[in-house]
Amino acid sequence: MLYPEPSPTGKPRLVRLLTGPWLLAVILFLATLALYTRHNDFPYTYHPDERGKAFQLVEKSRNFHHPLLLLNLTDWAARLTFTERTPQNLVVVGRWVSAALAAGAITALALIAWLHYSALAGWAAGLLLLFEAELFKTAHYLKEDPALIFGLALSLLAAHLWWHRPGRGTLRFLGVACALAASGKYLGIVTLLFALPLVWRRNSEDPALIIRRRWKIFAAAFGIAFLLANLPFPVSKISSPFRQISREMEGVVGGHRGLTREVPHAIYLDVLRGNTPLPLALCASAYVVLLAATARRRTPVEWLTVLFPVAYLAMLSFSPKVADRYLLPVDVLVTFLAALGAVEIARLFDAPGSRSRHALAGLTLVGLSAWMLTSTIPHFRSLLAEYQTDSHAAAAAWVKANLPADAIIAEDHRVNLSAEKSNGVSTTARVPQTVLNSDFAADLGTLDELRNRGVTHVAIGPDAFKRFFNPDIKPGKKEQASYDRRKAFYAQVFTEGECLVAWPRREITYLHPGILLYRVAPLPANPPPPN
Repeated sequence: MLYPEPSPTGKPRLVRLLTGPWLLAVILFLATLALYTRHNDFPYTYHPDERGKAFQLVEKSRNFHHPLLLLNLTDWAARLTFTERTPQNLVVVGRWVSAALAAGAITALALIAWLHYSALAGWAAGLLLLFEAELFKTAHYLKEDPALIFGLALSLLAAHLWWHRPGRGTLRFLGVACALAASGKYLGIVTLLFALPLVWRRNSEDPALIIRRRWKIFAAAFGIAFLLANLPFPVSKISSPFRQISREMEGVVGGHRGLTREVPHAIYLDVLRGNTPLPLALCASAYVVLLAATARRRTPVEWLTVLFPVAYLAMLSFSPKVADRYLLPVDVLVTFLAALGAVEIARLFDAPGSRSRHALAGLTLVGLSAWMLTSTIPHFRSLLAEYQTDSHAAAAAWVKANLPADAIIAEDHRVNLSAEKSNGVSTTARVPQTVLNSDFAADLGTLDELRNRGVTHVAIGPDAFKRFFNPDIKPGKKEQASYDRRKAFYAQVFTEGECLVAWPRREITYLHPGILLYRVAPLPANPPPPN
């Protein structure tokens, strides 16, 4: 039951279709797409990175900050669905594309479990990955991270197929998969680090696949797929992608916005611990132990599945640029390893040719899978509930009901009360009060200067001010002056202002960033009644 199944070539075509991996692929992809697109129509201005992508799609331009796979797929999806080309509409289409890419990643990994073990293993891995919280969150935005994990998962699937069935078809698939990984995000080029050694080392029964011929086939598949995914290629601006790669690497090495920290650090390891429930951690550890215990009969691609997330995590620990979404490939692969660990534990009770041992192994896998799901589904449900509420809208309703119309509010960019940050569709502010907006409210002036301009309230959030009170974060020489000025501003707000109301920061930070509304100056005499 948990061993590779013989090829069903002697069975009728309909039976092969219903009992083969295609049924798993279709059901799992559609189920993931349906689940990951729920409540994904919130305003695009909530995420600071979606605005730029929206206007690239509207204006049919590209800045090449990232490869073009995600934007091109979104553009084609909008054309095929006859979507009106407004920023909000295009971003929602792009979020559907992100969810489809996430569904593709889950399906690819589940197919690895099916092909390497059995149908039951494939369904167990797919179901566990379906409720992977970090992938679910990331798939709700028009961001390249789902495209990256799709390319990585597809490359791992292609590597397994090439190793077990070496031929021109699987070799081309490996080249295309690596190209899609690199087209999802420039970091996806790391797939070549394992693909090239596998191409060089694996022997093939096809006499035409000599080493030189392999390189040509792989390079052609990679190059053609990469060019097609990144059309229109900047012929007139051939240096644009390379400049953006250089810029991205500078951020990875030097930190974000001039803020840096000592490396290597354990921040991502701590985040991984928090993201991984104990049952998943134990099953993933069991897979590593059982793999090591049977090392002699294991293939390089099995070791690849373990070593790749470890190497990826180590690479991240040497970057001062920190964001939880960068850990997504590790989160997803650890969940996948947990599913494989459950399969390996169940196989300890299995024996070929014994129905009773097959049944015991199957029940063990089902039990372990259910145990892991009980630790992930409650968290997943809480995330789904968070997408149904909106702290920005709650803050706007409170301001309209409790502040006079002539109050003036200075806000951080994540508060979203002003006309520029309102809802991605209208051009008017959410509140009747005057709202001054900047990435940091501190950049609008000192607190005393804002008071002199009539500002009565300041609306801020931890995504803006928390970095200035974190001892692990240090500014570069060029950023020291602005860093000190901003820190002084927020410190003065906390000291002299009165916190009227707070909306807590929750896990879905783009809908619930944590909004603090401070009164920093007396209200005008005889204020009008609230609206």
